[in-house]
Amino acid sequence: MVTLEVWYDQEPENDFGPGDPALVVSTPAELDELIDRILAETAEHVAPPMIQVAIAGVKRSPVLEVGLGQDKGFIGYISRTEGGATHGDGDPNTLVDYIYMSNHSQVPASTEVPMDTVRRGLHEFWATGKRPSVVHTDGAS
Repeated sequence: MVTLEVWYDQEPENDFGPGDPALVVSTPAELDELIDRILAETAEHVAPPMIQVAIAGVKRSPVLEVGLGQDKGFIGYISRTEGGATHGDGDPNTLVDYIYMSNHSQVPASTEVPMDTVRRGLHEFWATGKRPSVVHTDGAS
């Protein structure tokens, strides 16, 4: 089990200022509460939010880029040795909009999976600090 740092619009008026703290998540309950809070805060948004998740206190920690939609989302995984993403049944040639800290981003629809899969992947990352099993390495399907 690890402590996670989650980056999600902590200071809307100062997103890019120095010292904006990450949200710290230490337990499964805190992780679920944060996911639920983000989903509630963004339920009426045109595009769903993205968050970035890393292991607290670990230099060059693996990072998850996570899209949190009301029904579907995605996880992208980046480490020093591998990368990957979730794989759903969406069209890989269609792009889906997400917002990360007020910045527009697009991901292939083929990376979107049900939110329970995203949540399971986040919990697995919290438990192990390693690539979640719901994330396929680049080139894998």
